[in-house]
Amino acid sequence: MKNEIIYRILKVFMTMLGFVPRRPGKFLGDILGLIWFRVDRRHREITLENIRLSLGRTSHVQDMAIQGKSLKVSSEKNLVLSDIDQQMLAKNIFKNIAGMLFELGWGYLLKREEIPRYFTIKGVENIEKAHARGKGVLVIICHMGNWELLAAAVATTGYKTSILYRKFDFAPLERLILEMRQKYGTVLIPLRGASLQIEQRLSAGEVVGTLMDQNVDWYKGVFVEFFGRPACTNSGVASLVLRTRTAVVPAYIVREGFKHVMHFEPEIPLVSTGDRIKDIEINTQNYTSAIESIIRCYPDQWFWVHNRWKVKNYSVLPQASVLSQGK
Repeated sequence: MKNEIIYRILKVFMTMLGFVPRRPGKFLGDILGLIWFRVDRRHREITLENIRLSLGRTSHVQDMAIQGKSLKVSSEKNLVLSDIDQQMLAKNIFKNIAGMLFELGWGYLLKREEIPRYFTIKGVENIEKAHARGKGVLVIICHMGNWELLAAAVATTGYKTSILYRKFDFAPLERLILEMRQKYGTVLIPLRGASLQIEQRLSAGEVVGTLMDQNVDWYKGVFVEFFGRPACTNSGVASLVLRTRTAVVPAYIVREGFKHVMHFEPEIPLVSTGDRIKDIEINTQNYTSAIESIIRCYPDQWFWVHNRWKVKNYSVLPQASVLSQGK
């Protein structure tokens, strides 16, 4: 009974957010994001550190757009973003995430027939070509733009789609999120125990989406390069693709003004040498590199507050152990 009451309160709150006009909603989201940036020291420091070590060392991107401001990045590997530029980018990231709350309320009330007015699909020929192979399509996605609106965007393609997700521990929120994400026909598949269901859906010619830009524990992944640093990355996608020969297509959604644009990139060719361990590492690197390229194009719309490099690929022995070994 308690969970039912909380669920209804959350529904009312989301509906109220949906009645906030989009421009005032963006303004309020910006204010909320700046307050969050100021009071949340932990995530602010994670974000600034990620920006400094990732974008400051890049030698591949010559120009980055940050909310209308152009940043010239040199080919040197030294830090090239000034403190002001780093702070500006970090604040825009916090505003982007906070603004999602008001967009979710807007999306909650959005009718299916209204979707084409606010969503544009680019690169649809890439998923059409991959789907024509008849083995389903595995779409790798990332926390870009307002990723919660991906389901609405995908609904315009006409493909039967499912997306892997991590369940929420809080039952009322889990119920509301499922309702919102499945509103337009997309099926949500819990990560735990999803392997068999994924293969069945792919063999039936469906499109399955999975996030690939999050840190995982060392026993769940392999270390690949991400913005010049080792990042433990889920190896399950590469293992599945090697087994099923399913086509892999990167996709992401970004804001352009008050519209949302979903991009389907060209298929990533499968590398298969016969050495399973090597193939998993190479393909996981290729998928991760594709996501990195996307983030470099829209650095202010990615989820930099996540500690993507939390798991390290080394272990430092305690000083006491080192000393005891020397005796």
